[in-house]
Amino acid sequence: HRIHEVGKLLFVGPPGTGKTSLALALSRKLHLPLLEVRLSMITSQYLGETSKNIDRIFDLAKGLAPCILFIDEFDFIAKSRVTDDHGAMKRAVNALLKNIDQVSLVRHGVLLIGATNHPQLLDDAAWRRFDEVVEFGLPDRDMRLAILEKVSSSMKHSCDLAGLADLTEGFSGADLRIVVKEALLSSLMETRDSISPGFHK
Repeated sequence: HRIHEVGKLLFVGPPGTGKTSLALALSRKLHLPLLEVRLSMITSQYLGETSKNIDRIFDLAKGLAPCILFIDEFDFIAKSRVTDDHGAMKRAVNALLKNIDQVSLVRHGVLLIGATNHPQLLDDAAWRRFDEVVEFGLPDRDMRLAILEKVSSSMKHSCDLAGLADLTEGFSGADLRIVVKEALLSSLMETRDSISPGFHK
């Protein structure tokens, strides 16, 4: 039916809620290489280089295909346009939108995933390029408990994970992993062989 413009997803949500983790999981599940790019890393102080860098990334993805192209910090260029005195960022945005239009899962074997923590910075032209917007929220109590159980499953502990899930409202999945990691490091430093609850002043 000549429908080629498919395979473009936008992941939206606060930091630490699993956007990158899901892209990695898709890569493993689909047995596809993942090309991860942070837009802040490819902007150049030399005018015109940023647009060329964007072109190179999409050319590289097509050369790696079939693959997943994961563009993190998708809002970075849009954010930079505000202080742009030379029009370089406007050209970079145009280059990004042009390349998104010219890449396709059907024709090129590239699954494009954009990710942003700041969806309010994206304009309509960016939103229209994506087939699906996937929202990532902070985990609720049951999800926090499931995350704590998962990340502590290989460790000996005597912690009340359900109680900890109650106390960690507003924590992201990444925050919960850090809590468990810090507890594990503390137990190792104290030569304990398991994690136990405790508060140190």
